[in-house]
Amino acid sequence: MARILVIFHSITGNTMKLAKAVADGAREGGAEVAVKRVPETIPAEILEKNPGYVKVREELESFEVARPEELQDYDAIIFGSPTRFGVMSSQMKQFIDMTGRLWMERRLEGKVGAVFTSNEMPHGGKEATLLSMLLPLFAHGMIIVGLPPAKELYRAGSYYGAASTGVPKEDDLQVAKMLGKRVAEVAEKLC
Repeated sequence: MARILVIFHSITGNTMKLAKAVADGAREGGAEVAVKRVPETIPAEILEKNPGYVKVREELESFEVARPEELQDYDAIIFGSPTRFGVMSSQMKQFIDMTGRLWMERRLEGKVGAVFTSNEMPHGGKEATLLSMLLPLFAHGMIIVGLPPAKELYRAGSYYGAASTGVPKEDDLQVAKMLGKRVAEVAEKLC
């Protein structure tokens, strides 16, 4: 049974919802799944002014904070981040930047990797974000899994990974589940 880590950053809960759907899909694909979040770097007094964050704070904080060194313990890692100015959030970037030792020791080489994102605007740079998130995975020598052509992709997601605009709709969640299941199936074949 493949072990999969779904790791995400979210402030308003949209990326968290996608993370949960990705995890459901991976479980459906037969994997053992852990869902964790990256450390939040925005000061609490600023976060508390964001009504979207206040609504989901307790649920977000219920997820364990991941440590970079634990990535090597999984067969597959699926990263999720909100889109910020066409790239991943600084919190996710900082977390990935802390994997330098794993890179030097080639600890993630051959592991399966995939990505997902959410943003607030239809043309807010989701595909650019997905691509920016894939680059470090390539650098680590990970085996990248995207989404094959499917009717669900016509309205939600991308070949590069799952995505949503605003609160994920049902088709967004279906594509996220598809991604999780596909990663689980590929990881199982490689284990």
